[in-house]
Amino acid sequence: MSNQPFQSLNVAHLRRTLAKYHEHVAEKRGRIEFTRSGCDDVCVILSKCELESLEQALEILASTTEYKAMCENLTKLALECGATGPGDLLNP
Repeated sequence: MSNQPFQSLNVAHLRRTLAKYHEHVAEKRGRIEFTRSGCDDVCVILSKCELESLEQALEILASTTEYKAMCENLTKLALECGATGPGDLLNP
């Protein structure tokens, strides 16, 4: 397995080596990208610790005045472009 923090793998290969990948992700806080032949969908496995860190970072970001100002600016822009309310902003 590579020492790179981000990898791309085919799902058929996963069956043979799942335990090894689990160990790698859990110990090294890495991420592994899973692909499947003939499909554009991609999944990523990452450690629970890393997920919790990302969630905490988002919570911190969402509480900043800069984030709130950015949201207000985007809402104003969307309304200027013809959105009529929150439903339009979420479902273009």
